[in-house]
Amino acid sequence: MSKHFLRDYVTFVSGINPTRAKMENSVFYDQNDFMNDYYLDRESVINNYDKSFKLEEGDVVISLALQQAAIVSKENHGKILTLNFIKIVFENDLLDKYYFVYLFNSYLDIKRQKERMLQGTGAVYKIPVKSLNDLEIPIISIEEQKKIGEAYFKMLYLHSCLNKYKHLTEKCVGSVLEGKVTGITKFGACVSLPEGKSGLVHISEIAYSYV
Repeated sequence: MSKHFLRDYVTFVSGINPTRAKMENSVFYDQNDFMNDYYLDRESVINNYDKSFKLEEGDVVISLALQQAAIVSKENHGKILTLNFIKIVFENDLLDKYYFVYLFNSYLDIKRQKERMLQGTGAVYKIPVKSLNDLEIPIISIEEQKKIGEAYFKMLYLHSCLNKYKHLTEKCVGSVLEGKVTGITKFGACVSLPEGKSGLVHISEIAYSYV
């Protein structure tokens, strides 16, 4: 494994200020969009601006505020890149984009490098775009990069599922829910619940007497 500067593999496209952009019927990429892309959970009309600001499904973006990277989903295709984000343009096939997201978000040495690059005051700290060029990244074979990137995104997906399960559990535990009986088994009754969920009312909870 050898280390190389990030600038040898990618270039950066900074976003635009939406308050100054004369772009009618356009939808701008914001922090909520980034978080949806991060956890994997429209076409826009562009006037007088380079198409490089328009995001496409599969693009890699960095949130300057969060110092995290994500891959643009289908839902955010066509939105306009804003000042809080940077789009990564890969200049060759030597760096896999999924591996890059793993490195940028989770690789310990790069986390330390990013911490040293942070600039700002108060609660707002960002990494200057020019500093990103100097990040040193470990380069391994493209096959190994793809394996690591795939494993990392599977981990993110599982993390997202756990968060959803936690939210549903917190919402339902101790609550009285109304549902429709959809089937009967020897164990109890199958019931459809809100948000497309389903559950089983155990036979012991239906009645005190024999059912």
